[in-house]
Amino acid sequence: MDNTLHIAAIWLHIFGIALFVGPQFFLAFAWVPASRQIEPLAMRVTAMRTITHRFGYIGGAGLVLILIAGTYLISTWRDFYAIPEDEPFTGLRYGVLFIIKMTVLLVMLAMLGLHTFLVGPRLVDAIEAQANGRGSEAEVSRLRRYSMFLSIGGLVLTLAIMIMGVMMNTTEFSFEET
Repeated sequence: MDNTLHIAAIWLHIFGIALFVGPQFFLAFAWVPASRQIEPLAMRVTAMRTITHRFGYIGGAGLVLILIAGTYLISTWRDFYAIPEDEPFTGLRYGVLFIIKMTVLLVMLAMLGLHTFLVGPRLVDAIEAQANGRGSEAEVSRLRRYSMFLSIGGLVLTLAIMIMGVMMNTTEFSFEET
């Protein structure tokens, strides 16, 4: 049964990552370039609000799955890998990698929060104001740069987190002493 739960948790973790990362790539490399072709600008704003709102649900569900499955995996790692209780967590690369991974995750979540709740909505509002003849191109450009920094930075950090996850599950590497 332990193997079944472990396999299910890894699958849920990976599925959550796919739900979280896939839409990021879609937004960055498909939606943003394609949306610039949508005229009038007001229609682009409506589509942008709809797509980013739905991304929030998909990405949020992915994060929930990642956190649930990840919590199970880290809480059972000693039993699953038969690591004695007297082995210090940071005595193995596994523990050190986990701490680094969680630190990077916190930074990535902070960037995501800034983008989701502050910069992204302000950018969409600025584009909408511009569509209604009230906004400035300078403000849209400034917010677009911040948005790109947070989006690309968050995606890079997400990919780094994924690399660390793979490293943790390569037992020959991760269970060496530090």
